Amino acid sequence: MTSINRTLAVMFADVSGSSALYKRLGNLLAKRSVDDAIAMMSQETREHGGQVVKTIGDEVMARFDTPQAACQAAIAMQREARRDGIALRIGVAYGPALMDNEDIFGDTVNDAACVTHIARANQIVLTQRLAEELAGELRERCQEFDRVAVKGDTCHSLIYRLQWETPTQSHSATTVMSIEEIAGKMSGYQLNLTLGELTLTIHPEQTPYIVGRDPAGAHMHIRSGLASRDHCHILFRRGKFVLVDHSTNGTYVSGPEQPEIYLRREEFPLLGEGTISLGQPAERAGEWLIHYDS
Repeated sequence: MTSINRTLAVMFADVSGSSALYKRLGNLLAKRSVDDAIAMMSQETREHGGQVVKTIGDEVMARFDTPQAACQAAIAMQREARRDGIALRIGVAYGPALMDNEDIFGDTVNDAACVTHIARANQIVLTQRLAEELAGELRERCQEFDRVAVKGDTCHSLIYRLQWETPTQSHSATTVMSIEEIAGKMSGYQLNLTLGELTLTIHPEQTPYIVGRDPAGAHMHIRSGLASRDHCHILFRRGKFVLVDHSTNGTYVSGPEQPEIYLRREEFPLLGEGTISLGQPAERAGEWLIHYDS
């Protein structure tokens, strides 16, 4: 089949905390709950004119012709999930995408995956371009949420949270600072990274800061064979530096009075002091052990 370029709204929607769900309910009931959620998200996608591209574990990837249809589907999903006692996190982006054999590829897909990773339970997060395409009530539901560099981009752009709750629910939800408040609080924040005798200071505007084995692409070059080329990123979100793992072998991180934990495609706030080890526990990292303090 010939590849086709189209402008689409791309959505990722997944069940938040599915690992905890399995521990709490047991394998059988948890699997049934996740399957029901996937079926519901697929149905809402179709009912709002979209198409399910694929399902991956507890996640649905979908495409829509318009940002409006994608947002309406996302709101319907969150409302159904709340009634079912399930928490979803949803990210949506809008822009050019390459369609090939019913799958889709490109920057818009990457952007949607990025904002989904930023979203927390019960949230819908939108890219700036998608939010700017909305009008009327849907545009009024958009709140400036943060300023981030989406994966692969060095320029920071706004992302938005789409409010889907009723006014009563929205009032009781966690308050989101405006982008002006965030910018005002950014001055003075810094994170120090020490590798051997080298100490580097990172400021919010220098994020995302890339740590990895790629000498051309990483800001901090780690020549360990267990490090991935693009191993982890350090971001600044809502007043905190956050480490986000993108690696094959994972990242081991410790914090103040926090035993070392293993991250793989997960994230960890870098508060106080601690250590970062790429691909192996800190006790085996040797010269490649990174110390941090913020």
